Amino acid sequence: MIERNHVIDYKSDVIPESTLKNLLYKTWQATPSKNNLMPYSVHVLGPDKKEEKITIWNKCVARQNQNENNKNKDNKELGWNYNHIKHNSHLIIFTARQCDINKINAYMQHSIKEKGHYASELDLELTNELWSTAEIEVGMFAQNLTNFCMQENIDVSFTVNYSKDIKDWQDFSFIKHTGIMLMSLGYGEKYHKDRLKENGWKLEDHFKPEIDEVIKWAA
Repeated sequence: MIERNHVIDYKSDVIPESTLKNLLYKTWQATPSKNNLMPYSVHVLGPDKKEEKITIWNKCVARQNQNENNKNKDNKELGWNYNHIKHNSHLIIFTARQCDINKINAYMQHSIKEKGHYASELDLELTNELWSTAEIEVGMFAQNLTNFCMQENIDVSFTVNYSKDIKDWQDFSFIKHTGIMLMSLGYGEKYHKDRLKENGWKLEDHFKPEIDEVIKWAA
């Protein structure tokens, strides 16, 4: 059985670019989108973007410190949680994307221009408010990419614990719209389950809810 594990640290091995491009292509093909508009961007930072990854790691740690009511302000005690953000083969930044009416499919152009259909995906204000469609579709894209990666023995990890405010991303010129999620990819060296064992926990001490707590059959 193929099993995904949350990565704490990756090996230094780099995913071949051709492999990753193929995985992203298959994911793009497999992921559905409302009206085929795909209102999100997938920004890929490769192994040469080490400084950028450290900058993003700092943003994650800063948000974690803020969440902890500043108990750990100005230190990096919690930084290990986000090592996968700065030490990886590739890092993906998912953001919202305002769709361009001149670049969307012909059917939707006709629906908007001739039939008066309102497409919120073209609305800049809604784009920056991170409306739910982009979040849901990013989740589907990320899950499909995860499945394809696992088939190639490539590990992935995620976090949403960082500032989504565009003003906090002015050091990245390509970030134009609200952030949604970070996803790291690589070959895992140390996993969350390893850290649990090191600290005296059993794997069953950190479990999902039972299936009947999540899946409900309508009476």
